[in-house]
Amino acid sequence: MNKRQPFNAKTALRIYYAYPNEIGNAELKELFQVESGSKIASIKKEVRKLMAEKEIKVWNPRNVDTKTTYEYAGIDIATVERSYLKMKKLGLEAQA
Repeated sequence: MNKRQPFNAKTALRIYYAYPNEIGNAELKELFQVESGSKIASIKKEVRKLMAEKEIKVWNPRNVDTKTTYEYAGIDIATVERSYLKMKKLGLEAQA
């Protein structure tokens, strides 16, 4: 990805843990905060390129690998989780 897209930490964590293997259009729309089918298609195309480089396959050809998608988006789930939990502990509202 050329530049990092803003994302909602709570949403990113929920999708990552609820769909640990593959995600589809609905999850991509929510994670990347886009509605356009063409934008989702372009995201999937780029993620599939990374998947091909790593020889990662998915069960459903309409989906993409969850971990590769997060890598493409520049989302380090461990860092997001630590930050999110720290914010909750401090009683602060986590921002995107």
